[in-house]
Amino acid sequence: MRFEVLIGLRYLRARRRERFVSVIALISLAGVTLGTFVLTVTLAVMSGFQEDLRDRLLAFTPQLTVERADGGIFNTAELLRRLEAIPQVSAVAPFVTSQVMAVASTESGVPGYVSGGTLRGVEVGNNKVLTELRNTLESGSLAGLSESHAVQIVDHGQRRTVDLPGAIIGRSLAYDLGLRVGDPMILISPASLANGLGAPRLKRFVVAGYFHSGMYEFDASLVFVNLKNGRALLADDPQLQSGLEARLHNLLDAPKVRAEVQKMAGPDFKVSDWTQANAPLFSSLKLEKLTDFLVLLLIVLVAAFNIIATLVMVVMERRKEIAILRAMGARARSVAAIFLCEGALLGVVGTVLGVTSGFLASYLVGRYHLIHLPSDLFMVSAVPVRLYPLNFLIVAMVAILLCVAAALYPALEARSLSPVEVIRYE
Repeated sequence: MRFEVLIGLRYLRARRRERFVSVIALISLAGVTLGTFVLTVTLAVMSGFQEDLRDRLLAFTPQLTVERADGGIFNTAELLRRLEAIPQVSAVAPFVTSQVMAVASTESGVPGYVSGGTLRGVEVGNNKVLTELRNTLESGSLAGLSESHAVQIVDHGQRRTVDLPGAIIGRSLAYDLGLRVGDPMILISPASLANGLGAPRLKRFVVAGYFHSGMYEFDASLVFVNLKNGRALLADDPQLQSGLEARLHNLLDAPKVRAEVQKMAGPDFKVSDWTQANAPLFSSLKLEKLTDFLVLLLIVLVAAFNIIATLVMVVMERRKEIAILRAMGARARSVAAIFLCEGALLGVVGTVLGVTSGFLASYLVGRYHLIHLPSDLFMVSAVPVRLYPLNFLIVAMVAILLCVAAALYPALEARSLSPVEVIRYE
């Protein structure tokens, strides 16, 4: 071990007449520890909220969509096969979607509650795109979309039994309309009401199940039906969106795959991905995360100023010893290295303690859900946590660099001391 390190360690020890300096050093160490602890925990929680929100948004938002540029319907079979051949694509399926009005029926057959919604016509079968819908189902099954259900309805005062196709709706929408599984409902295409010509386009469905995603905007609006029934209802709807939706093995590959699919499909098609659909939201989350990092970094910066004060006082206390070292042949850079080692030591020890304790605290909060949240106010019942090694590494590097930078001024002051002047007058 070099003598600069040994002397630096010795200078941090408390002697009776220098105990005040060591107390300030301990305060500086505690500041670095606290700052890195808060930083690591905050980044872990922010990453958890960001990923949880992203997963919930992407549960019912296609990761990649391909539509006609003119909004028209096209034969999806050929393009579907070409998309399935792309290695990054895990599943592809056709879809139709548009705005609709959902109407519940009363016991007497009279229309009851009405709510706006978004109809999504999907293929059931072995559709891997619907994985998230399958995982969030609280009642019923996806098979109910492709089956006919015998339901009793009241039509013109007469009760009769009819076979109706199934629909899966969000739990909040079911609550708003007062619907339960097995109840009939009517879906109306608003576009057919706008022109005022002829009868409105509507179709009866039966509630075959409901889902709960935790995102109110989805739970209170989405209605899933079979692709064939969706096309039949929305045939003349100018707001109709029809095309292919795809899921990727790695959702972060979406921009790259989008460019590849756009080149493959040609100018007649419009290709979009989830990063475009939610760009403002995710940009704001990244900005908030960066802002929190910079604000909480001020705690480490305050500790760095304490390190400056500590080392300046050490330089003042050790003027004679520094002069003797220089007179014995120690180089000026070796004297500066002594105080740089002290700053680095305070930074490394404080950072290791803070990052380690922050990692343990984040792990325990995420693993055992120690911090609970009211479910009626938040999407989650407990604080989500994601542990990324890169976050901890960045915090550690920045904290150590700040502490070493704080030691530069005292090191330069010690380096500039003239041994002749100190020995002559002191």
